[in-house]
Amino acid sequence: MESFPKIIVPCANWKDGGESCPSEGNFACNGCKLVVYCGRKCQRSHWGEHKKVCKSYLRDEFWAPIWDLEGRSPGWPRTQEASNRRAPFGGDKYLWGNSPAIDVLSLHHNEGLDYDKDLSILFAACGDLSTVVKTIVNSDGDFHLTVAINDKDPSITARNAILLLLVLTTLDDGPEKINAVELAEDMIHIWYSAMLTEGTLSRLQSKVRPIIKEVCEGISSEDSCLYEYEGREWHFKPNCTFRMVLKGKDWIRALSLLDIPEGLTPVVAQELRHKVVLAFERADYRDRWFYTDASPSMRVAKERFREDGLLLPFSYPRASFNHPNPTIFGISHDWPLDDQADPLGSWPMGEVKDTPSPVSQDLYGRLYFYLRNILYSFIHRLATAKVHFELSSHDVKEKMLFRDMKYDRIEASNLSDSRWLGTQQTLEALIPLLKSPEVNPHATLVTVYLDAITEAIIVDDSDEAKKIGLHMPINPQGAELTRFWDARVLLMNGTKFFHKYMSLHLFSSVAKHLGIVMKDNTVVDPWPTALKIPQGLPGFREEFDAVLASPFTGVERCVEWRKMK
Repeated sequence: MESFPKIIVPCANWKDGGESCPSEGNFACNGCKLVVYCGRKCQRSHWGEHKKVCKSYLRDEFWAPIWDLEGRSPGWPRTQEASNRRAPFGGDKYLWGNSPAIDVLSLHHNEGLDYDKDLSILFAACGDLSTVVKTIVNSDGDFHLTVAINDKDPSITARNAILLLLVLTTLDDGPEKINAVELAEDMIHIWYSAMLTEGTLSRLQSKVRPIIKEVCEGISSEDSCLYEYEGREWHFKPNCTFRMVLKGKDWIRALSLLDIPEGLTPVVAQELRHKVVLAFERADYRDRWFYTDASPSMRVAKERFREDGLLLPFSYPRASFNHPNPTIFGISHDWPLDDQADPLGSWPMGEVKDTPSPVSQDLYGRLYFYLRNILYSFIHRLATAKVHFELSSHDVKEKMLFRDMKYDRIEASNLSDSRWLGTQQTLEALIPLLKSPEVNPHATLVTVYLDAITEAIIVDDSDEAKKIGLHMPINPQGAELTRFWDARVLLMNGTKFFHKYMSLHLFSSVAKHLGIVMKDNTVVDPWPTALKIPQGLPGFREEFDAVLASPFTGVERCVEWRKMK
């Protein structure tokens, strides 16, 4: 069993602009269970500051959305209530993913743990690196792995490249110089935090900028050259290679993501964030989301993340995080994500909740330590694995997308949702890139559907609504009625509605035309976020509340496809 770094949470006795206790926290606040202290003395000393959290109105047992208390209608169109819980506001960049990470190889259920032939994976619309990380961490074998990472958005490709290059260049220094915990923490903050420390920013710039700058210096400023593709490959110790192909202008844009935009002070950066994540006109939406949270302290933790944008345990001091994250703010010189973007939306909820933590209600603290562990394993895996990374920024429909390669796995994210390419176009574009069963009988294309069930639901299905009613107040009104509405899909028959969706989108005809079949899932759970505990059994209500409070709908559906021949 792999040994992870010890979880140490500092004493919460600190204040912005003041001194902080250097000791380790040993016991949690019995009220909020969000922070730890080294002793009673520090706890009493800090109470004047901590009571703002511990006695926050959000922790009130009878807290309710302000629209409910005021007896008015909430601030969204009633006719769009079904979709408005997740209606977008703010930026349109998906930097943090929108479905839980999966291991797309899952060798123990497919080729076998003793498989020793080369394997190749295409992440066709990668978004963030969460599934890449999880797959590589679990790929414990002596084979060469090709990992092709593509996203249509060049800024997303650039961010993924920056994170990978930070790891590879650091490993290139030699094992005796590597601080894997520090590197994992750097990755967490570059990936998810709005602000960075001086140390993290310095390491990012010193390691990655020279590599990308060298490419940019060879790109002509002529317009024609800026739109031509430029490829470059590097070899890193001991066995990793990295190749990226971008248009000239996108290489230059990638370089700009390593420098804080001119004039962007920490104050200005946070103001730009707050215009999105704390927008006045979205207050009713935030209350709606808070009302589905599993505990009062979870509301407080989520509000803290909205306020400072730092992915840290609640107890951790914040003062040293005083540099805007250029890999986020450099994309649009604004806050590029929408106001529901949440780091929790990229990772398996159960695994995060099972991560040990001395403070039971600090969900972002659990996520922080979960990420530190998995990224620590990722770093150590790359230190010994034989991996070739191939990054690009193409539209999946373009003919040039890796046409000279065939893959053992293709992960298509939710390109197959109707609002993107849809099932037919996604399969037409990607199935030709999948290996035949004669070459690898386990070769699989995975499509993810985030919208299928809500698209297929018949809202007034009385039998399904009655199931939800068993777990909600009788005759719900006001905010309870809204919560009832938001919970409706969790207990509906997802299989029935997905069959309706398949019929609506002609799955059988499309598969027959392309010579493929939907296979039994051997790579990923077909319903990765759905309720697992049957109704009536112990733990069901806790799981129901946890899924309702999560960034997931509970009806995400993963479909696996294979070629007939």
